[in-house]
Amino acid sequence: MRSTLLLLAPFALAAVARAQNQAPLAPRISEPTANWVNVHPQDVHMETLGFQDPNPGDTHTATDWELVQLSNAVRVWSFLSAGTTHLQHVHLGDGVFEGPLAGWATLDEEVGYRLRVRHRDASGDPATEWSPWSERSFYTTRATGNTALELGDIAAVPAPSWSDDQGAAIDLPFYGPTTAEMRLEAATGPLLLRIQAQSASGNAVTNPPAITAHIPLRIVIESGSQALALPPSVLRVAEAGCDVHRILLPAINLAAGARSDYWVSLQGTTYLGSANQTAPSWSLLARGPRVPWLAREVGYEVEEVAGGLRLPVNLAFHPNAENAGPLDPFVYVTELYGTIKTVLKNGTVLDYATNLLNYVPNGAFPGAGEQGLTGIAVDPASGDLFVSRLSFVAASGSHEPSIVRLSSIDGGRTSISRSVVLNMPGESQAQSHQISNLEIVGGRLFAHMGDGFVTATALNLDSFRGKVLCLELSGAASSTNPFYNAANGITARDYIYAYGLRNPFGGGYRAADGFRYEVENGPTVDRFARVEPGANYGFDGTDASMAIRAIFNWSPAMAPVNVVFVQPSTFGGSGFPASKQDRAFVSESGPTYASGTQTRGKAISEFAMDLNGNRLAGPIPFVEYVGTGHATAVGLAAGPDGLYFTELYRDAGGAGPTATGARLLRVRFTAADDCDGNGLSDACEIAVGTQPDCNGNSFPDACDLSSGRARDFDANGRPDSCDPLEADRDEISTATGGQVAFSLHPDLAYANRPYLLVGSASGTQPGTPLGSVVLPLNVIGDLWFQITLSFPNSALLTTSFANLDGAARGNAALVVPPALGPQFLGLELHHAYVLFDPAAGFAIDFASNGMPLRLVL
Repeated sequence: MRSTLLLLAPFALAAVARAQNQAPLAPRISEPTANWVNVHPQDVHMETLGFQDPNPGDTHTATDWELVQLSNAVRVWSFLSAGTTHLQHVHLGDGVFEGPLAGWATLDEEVGYRLRVRHRDASGDPATEWSPWSERSFYTTRATGNTALELGDIAAVPAPSWSDDQGAAIDLPFYGPTTAEMRLEAATGPLLLRIQAQSASGNAVTNPPAITAHIPLRIVIESGSQALALPPSVLRVAEAGCDVHRILLPAINLAAGARSDYWVSLQGTTYLGSANQTAPSWSLLARGPRVPWLAREVGYEVEEVAGGLRLPVNLAFHPNAENAGPLDPFVYVTELYGTIKTVLKNGTVLDYATNLLNYVPNGAFPGAGEQGLTGIAVDPASGDLFVSRLSFVAASGSHEPSIVRLSSIDGGRTSISRSVVLNMPGESQAQSHQISNLEIVGGRLFAHMGDGFVTATALNLDSFRGKVLCLELSGAASSTNPFYNAANGITARDYIYAYGLRNPFGGGYRAADGFRYEVENGPTVDRFARVEPGANYGFDGTDASMAIRAIFNWSPAMAPVNVVFVQPSTFGGSGFPASKQDRAFVSESGPTYASGTQTRGKAISEFAMDLNGNRLAGPIPFVEYVGTGHATAVGLAAGPDGLYFTELYRDAGGAGPTATGARLLRVRFTAADDCDGNGLSDACEIAVGTQPDCNGNSFPDACDLSSGRARDFDANGRPDSCDPLEADRDEISTATGGQVAFSLHPDLAYANRPYLLVGSASGTQPGTPLGSVVLPLNVIGDLWFQITLSFPNSALLTTSFANLDGAARGNAALVVPPALGPQFLGLELHHAYVLFDPAAGFAIDFASNGMPLRLVL
């Protein structure tokens, strides 16, 4: 009895300790600084002061963070059981968006939210380990306009870097008695970072402790005793949690003893300041992005590819774009007024074909001038181009749609011939609501047709207008179309793939589900829909009919004009991370020729969808116009190295909407070391311990597994090569048989130990206790266990009972004979090994993980 009580004593004491545990105190929220402050929707700092607990010695083990939308009390973001570097300070990129914001990377604009946070102690008592919740409410501002970059500390990992635009490190010149330096400091004075010249190569870096609050930042550059000249440069700094900020600095030309001050915006642009200012001033831009477009998600950059375009409407890539050299054709662009441009890989713009219109569309813009040459598709087999256009018909005085095929004999630089593959006589169309999107899928050409502002045509199966058409590349109607019937002659009805549409200007094929999708302009409500063969989309002139078969409706209208999918089947996913694959991206043109930023349109939005095409999230802001000019997004295509889009108008200069000067732009994923697409540097996450890298290959384990670089047969979330037991396969055929090779690699401390590999056909849970360890196999009454235990080192199971070598490595193999009976089909075996300690009477003191093996046909 006494011995039993002694054995129970530790458990009794632990129970008493848990019963006496008191919950931690409610967290003291320090960021946001007060209730009802305005916070930028992309940059929400969430921070608490130090952990407080009434139990002496109790420690802070985890924090729950969540954001709730005030209007409906729905949680939209969370980071639960956050540990290590996230106990007291997190950012949006650290957690997961959910509910109505699932798939987003930012909060919504001008919305009220409540931060809720609680701390957990180390007691292990579920009843008392969590503190009460603390809450703080705040509003989000508009995302456009300037918001100051606010930091409270600069992380040591990754280290701050300062380089010119070509990537060469800035090395400040050293001279006396006063040397040059750059300071990153809070608006009210506290220093966050100093980079100072030194006699040795490189700069001396001072990184003081964190300050108590997040304060707007400025950069101060002082020349010291001599004049200082520096090229345009980029300063990269990170916060705790690996959020990296890229700050753009202008060229520096300072006289001796002079200084320059710059305020830093959240987007990394800089503005001229002065030494006596204590708050940001955004009146004088020092350096901003090269183009007035901003990717809303960290890790993406918008850059110019080519310029000098006039009303570029659509684009399509050369079949060899992925392997194009600098002087090779790369992408084609249709210009509304009748020209196709060839853009070489180096950005040079050539004429592929001109004078594709037989009239001059010189009407008002917006108005009758919004018509002409629109859609474009490239035949991957021949390299021929297909374009859609309107042509003037003198007899009727109307403009009618047609599709033209163009060929080249110089590798696709210029056209040598053109021919009309389909005319649609009598189908008068006008501005905007004309023939538009073209795409070749599976050797067939899809063409989108507006209703020509004649509503009745959309539902009329004897009209081409208000439809999605499907035809062969010859121009013949596809015999697979839902209304095809050659017996009564070929008419518009035979070409129709889907009908009941108003102005389906954009469309794209999604390989993940095998369907086509369209975006469509309605009267005041726009539609995003999956295009199904034979389906009626019901447009009858009303906004209400735009809801028919819609995946999403924009209300008020945003003028969506193109939709494309970033997907593995298109240039391997365009260099975007796995988190963006199979998502839809939509260009929204917004009001015609409107200047400045807009609340509607002038943007690219993103939709997350499931494998059945159901909308999971979206529209999610992806790219937005942030300038003061007229540019807007129209043409859109997934390319080899990013998402490409065209500005319809020249951005600045006041020369009117038809002026030459619009650009071809690219959205590129720049976080090359961000394999999981969370906007954070993999190297930083590995260094600070928020992402494991068990095999030391500089890729997080999760990315090794998702990319196929590593196996995880036992589904424990880490590469098998890091587990004590690894197998070269997890399936073997009962018909052909074969061999499974096992690799044993426990820690080096177990070198030269005896091991025994055994198996089970009864699963791994709950396992079998063996002294101080649990063997992850169910062995009681298991026949396969008895066989592997009784016949080690046999022809069936080789070297299953042996010693590890001096590097704690061992090998074993299971040999499965061919022609096993059908009773073995579907059987799942598991194998694991134990180690014996010779110094402790050969007691078992180690059990490996269990590796599965399925017997298949």
